[in-house]
Amino acid sequence: MAEWNADNLAGSPVLGAITLVDGSSFCISLPNGDVLPHHPHGVFYRDTRILSRWCLAVNGEPLEALGAWTPSPFQGTYLGRAAGDVGRADSTMTVERKRMVGAGIIEHITIHNYFREPTRCEVRLSVDADFADLFEVKGGRFHRHWEKLRLHERDEVRIEAVWQDVRKGVTVHAPGCTVDAEGVSYQMLIPAYGEWSVRLVVVPSVEEDNAEDIAQLLHSTPDSPSPQELRKKAWVETLSVLSIENRSVENTILRSRDDIGALRIVDPQRPDRMVVAAGAPWFMALFGRDSLLASFMVLPVDASLALGTLQTLAERQGSVVDPRTEEQPGKILHEVRFGVNMGVALAGKSAYYGTVDATPLFVTLLGEVTRWGVAPEDVAMLLPHADRALDWIREYGDRDGDGFVEYERLNKQGLVNQGWKDSWMASILLTAAPRNLRLLCVRCRATCTPPTLRGRG
Repeated sequence: MAEWNADNLAGSPVLGAITLVDGSSFCISLPNGDVLPHHPHGVFYRDTRILSRWCLAVNGEPLEALGAWTPSPFQGTYLGRAAGDVGRADSTMTVERKRMVGAGIIEHITIHNYFREPTRCEVRLSVDADFADLFEVKGGRFHRHWEKLRLHERDEVRIEAVWQDVRKGVTVHAPGCTVDAEGVSYQMLIPAYGEWSVRLVVVPSVEEDNAEDIAQLLHSTPDSPSPQELRKKAWVETLSVLSIENRSVENTILRSRDDIGALRIVDPQRPDRMVVAAGAPWFMALFGRDSLLASFMVLPVDASLALGTLQTLAERQGSVVDPRTEEQPGKILHEVRFGVNMGVALAGKSAYYGTVDATPLFVTLLGEVTRWGVAPEDVAMLLPHADRALDWIREYGDRDGDGFVEYERLNKQGLVNQGWKDSWMASILLTAAPRNLRLLCVRCRATCTPPTLRGRG
């Protein structure tokens, strides 16, 4: 069972790692583009690592990284140099890898030959998938072993895995390749001052609610704009244009806009509704506190993100008392996850409710959106949820009736600290020992003022 207080760490940093992100999908790799299983690397889709090894070698040698850059949050270019031939000081070949992450990845590999003669070379891509849960990779602790089967077919490698009754899979489409037990390879003769290129596509197993996204990835062409590019363009066109004489300030604002755009995620059940994730890459999921605060901050830029976040959280508002998930009537959730770890820890459910401040923040943000152009009818639809949130503050948040909201976890796997600083050592006694007492969080108290608690009645 996943221990929330052990698994909510930020993850081990890797010097120079390059991160690409699109919604809840992301990729972390070395600067040369390689993904290594013993690092917190991988291609992640719905909280599962669908690629744990993705390593490119030319003539049996890995690439020397020359540079990497990210033209957008979901696109990366990795420039590397192939090892030189014996007796030759410098390499005559460079390798460019252009990668885009979405419901899987698309990777264009181009090898440039700068020698005056044709050059023969072998390109090998080692491929593997361990289907580890995001929490396992982030914490470096792996709890389960999947029974895997590798299937080799023409132009593709498919890896399927089973753990108990859970099935996962990933397919690598590599046109014209030779397939073996380790991955795919190509043999070619590159003309003098010429180049060779190939386009690879990696997709997870098709499910009922991701079939359209995978089809778009498989049928996209190099010349056509990607769904990510179209979504970003459509969103930017709705925003106000700001021009400032100070170029540094203007660039900062534009970068902030792009960062917020990268944090937008879509509810698979409501693809027309955008919400804000907590942070890239490990927290690209709907969080109560983080999503509400981020939505609050960008109200002057895009009030629709706040509305989408409020609506999505309202649909998942607590309705029963469940100690396993810490759900309570009227309570706003802490986090939504889709990986195996959370399914086990939460008895098959995807939402965990162990937070004390998301519920009052929900009410506070709902009151604020009325000042930023959100339609009155949209606000009216959410008012019953605000009433239930206020009921939770009075009946469950203030357990002892002293007028203060406090918290205490309901199970041994839940978060010990359920305020903003929720790591397991965030609140300790003077003896430096973790406290086991009911705790009152002053930050939460600031949102539970008498006007807030008065409600509509």
